[in-house]
Amino acid sequence: MSQTRDLRPGEIIFLSDGKNTVGAVKAHLTKRVFIETATEELVQFLEADDLIAASAFYGGEEAKHAISCMLYLVSGGHMPLLVLPKDHPATRRLPIVISAGRAIRLTSCIVPGTHPEQDVLCGRGGLDGLTLRGTGGGIAIDGDDKGLAIETGACLFYKNIK
Repeated sequence: MSQTRDLRPGEIIFLSDGKNTVGAVKAHLTKRVFIETATEELVQFLEADDLIAASAFYGGEEAKHAISCMLYLVSGGHMPLLVLPKDHPATRRLPIVISAGRAIRLTSCIVPGTHPEQDVLCGRGGLDGLTLRGTGGGIAIDGDDKGLAIETGACLFYKNIK
């Protein structure tokens, strides 16, 4: 199953199964994201229709606010993405993880915060197995989205971007 939704610069889309939430924005003017690992610095170059997505391992308005803040830090605040070693104790405490790129596959089969590859993001529960793809003027959601709440709204941190 696949659906395409409008997603313009200045908007954010949320997908939630009630217990887990993913939010995504267009990269728009964000041309690159730095990725810091224990041994190197990588650069993920982005195009305007690429996505920056954050996955929270909880639901509700609190998750939406936290995701919005994290997406702002990466896209507007130029904060790098940090990649931890798989055995790092903080991987069990990460409430939100982020990925950026043209297509982002959500899976519960990875350790949160440990993948420098930007085509994968930890997505639990009903989000597991979905793929988000940036399209011209929108976002494609591939996979079984039955039972998910999907909503799009204004993303306040983009209000001054021209």
